[in-house]
Amino acid sequence: MKAESALFQKEIVIENLHQHVGYLSVKIGERHLWKEGSLEKTADYIESALTSYGYPVQRQTYSCYGKSVSNLIAEKAGLEKDVVVIGAHYDTVPGTPGADDNASAVAGLLELARLHRNIPNRKPLLFVAFANEEPPCFGFSNMGSMVHAKSLKDQGIAVEVMVSLEMIGFFRPEQIQNYPLPGMNLIYPKTADFIGVVGNFRSSKYVSLFRKGIKKHSAIDARSLTGPEFFGGINLSDNSSFWRHGFRAIMVTDTSFFRNPNYHQETDTIDTLDLEKMAEVVRGLHFTLSEI
Repeated sequence: MKAESALFQKEIVIENLHQHVGYLSVKIGERHLWKEGSLEKTADYIESALTSYGYPVQRQTYSCYGKSVSNLIAEKAGLEKDVVVIGAHYDTVPGTPGADDNASAVAGLLELARLHRNIPNRKPLLFVAFANEEPPCFGFSNMGSMVHAKSLKDQGIAVEVMVSLEMIGFFRPEQIQNYPLPGMNLIYPKTADFIGVVGNFRSSKYVSLFRKGIKKHSAIDARSLTGPEFFGGINLSDNSSFWRHGFRAIMVTDTSFFRNPNYHQETDTIDTLDLEKMAEVVRGLHFTLSEI
């Protein structure tokens, strides 16, 4: 871990995560089509951050309910052909500042982009911030990740795997963890202090790879679940758009409403997040991506 520590300065990561989550959830707050200008302000902030790290940023703009919205794409070139997509949605449902859902993941995405900017990687990396993951767009063609996955398929771009970051900031030592089926707490932890890595059967190789990588490279526990796409909410994020278009995809999550009582509530605020554990998730993802 000494060599890794020289490359990963946790205090800086925590500071940056706090800055990003604070800007998105406090300064902007709700981020959706019906809060005028909020998605544009969010996209501008994400683009500004990525540009400051030295990335050219592509805006994938499309129309949704008569308004223009954009996915933000930053690419890190690699030596091989098949790309790895790391994505997170930046919108919220109305009525919530969305600190965990999903400013936490956008902050993680931005830090991963920063950390990877000046190190070599074999696979090309696409860092993508998606618009419109939340209802009423979820599962439809105007969902940001659906637009992006379709464009990759239409262009014939080979995707090694897509990694969806979905709520990575809520951790508690108490036994408040819930699961979709009775008895799962006999296998999985009762305490809400781990990060989950989930996926469909086709993506099982990467579910295992990222679980092992996070455990190896960070101080946070990682647990995995591979199952049918309809099981236990594993399809309730942007990974499902990539499954729909035939790509392998996984989701990295704090398990959302199975743990966080602030899910889709006005109480989903920055003070409820554990930034130190968020930084450990980023550490685990960073070094796992470096090994792919």
